Amino acid sequence: MVCIQVCSKEEWSSLKRLFKDREFQINKYPFGEFIRLNFCDRECVFYLGGETKTRSSASCQFAIDNWQPKMIFVLGTCGGVDKGLNLLDVIIANKTVQYDCIDRMGTKSYVFYEPLTTIIDNSWINFNELNGRVYEGIIATADQDINYEVLHMLRNENILCADWESGAIAYICNLNKVKNCIVRGITDIPTENIEESANNQGIDYKRNTPKVMKKLIKDVLPVLFSNM
Repeated sequence: MVCIQVCSKEEWSSLKRLFKDREFQINKYPFGEFIRLNFCDRECVFYLGGETKTRSSASCQFAIDNWQPKMIFVLGTCGGVDKGLNLLDVIIANKTVQYDCIDRMGTKSYVFYEPLTTIIDNSWINFNELNGRVYEGIIATADQDINYEVLHMLRNENILCADWESGAIAYICNLNKVKNCIVRGITDIPTENIEESANNQGIDYKRNTPKVMKKLIKDVLPVLFSNM
């Protein structure tokens, strides 16, 4: 059994449209919907985990307890951070960090809360088999969208992209000793004009989410499954 967690409703709607030619039943669980499918000759549960660190980590724990997966994949979108990345580029996390946890009790405030940092083992992945612009690196997580100010802060820390959930999901998987693979595609990148950027990021997110999900389901996930 392999579980595939999708976090936002936009991502989930795009995923279901990609499977429109296949027969499947939409099931309900406490955090939303899930479907069971045989995908690339593997028994899979695709489920909507929900947005934010709290909801996504709770739904991840539910998946581990109830479906007992061999592995959990996270498929979804992100905001681009690194200067060398473009829209629709794919990032596979080898490390996740959380940047909205602030410890003010010590003598120095760090950008990332170290106890919640998670290292992910990607040694099983043959990156040479992944066509197109696929990169391995650090994904930063917080309960917020990135803006231009946050973008520069994260760039200084060698972050590739940022999202709302990956750091929490990776941490829960690590606690449960369940292998995980986090795969994100860039839908939007902040620009300097704050008001214009926020509007454009929202437009880009809705426009590019179906493209990202198609790329992840059709091109990336089958290769990762073949590497397992």
